[in-house]
Amino acid sequence: MKFNSYADFSELSAALLAEWIAEIDHAAAARLPAYFALAGGSTPAPLYRQLDSMLAARDICNLHLVATDERWVADSDAQSNEGLFKQCMPLSYGKQWQLVSLKNTARTPEVAVEAISEHLHQQIPQRFNAVLLGMGTDGHIASLFPGAPTQHDQLDCLAALHPQTRQSRISLSLPRLLASKKIWLLITGAEKRQLLEHAAQSSLPISSLLAEPGCNIEVFWCP
Repeated sequence: MKFNSYADFSELSAALLAEWIAEIDHAAAARLPAYFALAGGSTPAPLYRQLDSMLAARDICNLHLVATDERWVADSDAQSNEGLFKQCMPLSYGKQWQLVSLKNTARTPEVAVEAISEHLHQQIPQRFNAVLLGMGTDGHIASLFPGAPTQHDQLDCLAALHPQTRQSRISLSLPRLLASKKIWLLITGAEKRQLLEHAAQSSLPISSLLAEPGCNIEVFWCP
């Protein structure tokens, strides 16, 4: 694991965006598709807004983005990660990048999970170029929560429940998240840094991620 520390979020964003754009441009130069899985939430939203302007200025059209996890709500709902991506990146959506959705019209993620896993396998047939993850103060990543399963059979995704709100969600499985050239872990604040530093002694989802041998993890942290 490589740990990068920055003075503030602006400095962190500049460093992460530079690495991200380099990865996109490298794939474009080789005329290859690029696949990224992205965390939702308010922390990475400013990053996505900056990325939107950078993508809109580029002549690329083979970029595919998927959420690391999604609430089982409409895109118009404020809690939707897929809706967040569209709101933060409107200039480049449908032009430079396409969304691979974790949702369908089924009533629940439990009903939908097999069909969505097949859809993911068809739309993203290879490992991700990079996965951008956040981490909760309880050590969860995506919607893989402490004490809950991190995978379901051989599927790329699984249904999940938020342990407090009992909100229905769908999440990429831990094996699918790990099928990536790079994993960028974006965290802020002293509490999450301390949790990360002691994760090896825990049995949290973040611990399982860090324990994977050969996994290329780069941490981007600021206070």
